[in-house]
Amino acid sequence: MSVSAVSHWIFAFFSISNAFAGSVPTAILVDKKTNELFLTEYHDGSYQVIDKLHCTTGKVKGDKEDEGDLKTPEGIYVLKSKHIPPSIKPKFGSMAFYINYPNDFDRIAGRTGFDIMLHATNEPERLKKDFDSEGCVVVNNDQIRALDPRIKPGLTPILIFAELTPQYWNPGKDLKLTQFFESWLEAWKTKNIESYINHYHTEFSADGKNRPAWKNYKTQLNKKYEKIVVKTSDVHYYAHPKYSMITFTQDYTSYDSRDRPLFRSQGTKILYIAEESGEPKIITESFSHLSW
Repeated sequence: MSVSAVSHWIFAFFSISNAFAGSVPTAILVDKKTNELFLTEYHDGSYQVIDKLHCTTGKVKGDKEDEGDLKTPEGIYVLKSKHIPPSIKPKFGSMAFYINYPNDFDRIAGRTGFDIMLHATNEPERLKKDFDSEGCVVVNNDQIRALDPRIKPGLTPILIFAELTPQYWNPGKDLKLTQFFESWLEAWKTKNIESYINHYHTEFSADGKNRPAWKNYKTQLNKKYEKIVVKTSDVHYYAHPKYSMITFTQDYTSYDSRDRPLFRSQGTKILYIAEESGEPKIITESFSHLSW
């Protein structure tokens, strides 16, 4: 499947603020095959389960493609906003969190639909069924209230799988992915443009630039700056059958020939990784500035 630039809501997902700095990241994993929802904490590249709940998903099995198809989407999303009565319909129970479906990956693939949520219900009997939603992920009122304190709207990811297999529980332990990141970072730091651009997918797109335009843009920057220093922290890896995602806090400084700083930026960078000829490649990336 073709993919494109990351959704604006994903920027918010990984923006770091003083309020959440240093906290353990929470992630919600949904297994559509078993209708299980896992509340987890991300520790050292692995998910640690805090709670496991039964959930109901779409009445029709499979990955969501079209508006009204009654399927629950599969991919890496973010719980972007929280709503309680009376701002939601009674059928959504005591609380609902909107999911940022469709993201840009979905849009480039022609997927449509809207109002996909993680929500409760005013009909508890629905939860005796595994597949009884219009595409949402549904839990009961008590469960969503228990999840609420762990969910930070705009920050907390929800990864929805057709089947959550063991290989996706430890994304930060994937040597292929971690070594790819380190190799890309080294090529960027050393201004090795050929090695750097080799880490990018042929269908790469970001900031209105395709892969050749991106190479030219970075080449011009390399000529402008004598040296660049890139410091990274809070590196997190997320994996899904469709794509992987790497997020980190970036502190970038460029220098002239007299070792004087010319430009500095600090923020959160997101890399979306898609396989090409069996190798990981960056299909899109984004950067969100932080105050410092």
